[in-house]
Amino acid sequence: MSATNNFLIQKHDTPHPHYDLYLQIGEELKSWIIPNNIPSVRKKIKIAIESEPAQHAISDAKSKKVIEDAYGKGKTKLWDQGEFDIVTQWKTKLILKAQGKELNGTYLLHIPNWGRWTKKRLWTLEKIR
Repeated sequence: MSATNNFLIQKHDTPHPHYDLYLQIGEELKSWIIPNNIPSVRKKIKIAIESEPAQHAISDAKSKKVIEDAYGKGKTKLWDQGEFDIVTQWKTKLILKAQGKELNGTYLLHIPNWGRWTKKRLWTLEKIR
């Protein structure tokens, strides 16, 4: 069974620029900090650090708010938004098919073995199709 959900990506201009990825799955909001660019081609793997979701992120998507997270304080800018379908979902793995302007295609978010034992839950984000 496949459900349609929303995603939002903000570019966060801090001393350590990064992207904030928010996935709204039903009533639940999950988020990750992606220190480098979002992968746009297959087999490019990027680190995604699980973070506490900012509840205002979805509602304030279009405003250029100054927010602070683990990477510092800075303005946010809407980078992409859209819908996605969940292809596979487990505790440590999520395959989603995104329909956005920039995030478009099938992506794998998962916790590799080495990511399970770190202080922060480290995931990887990879475009697979």
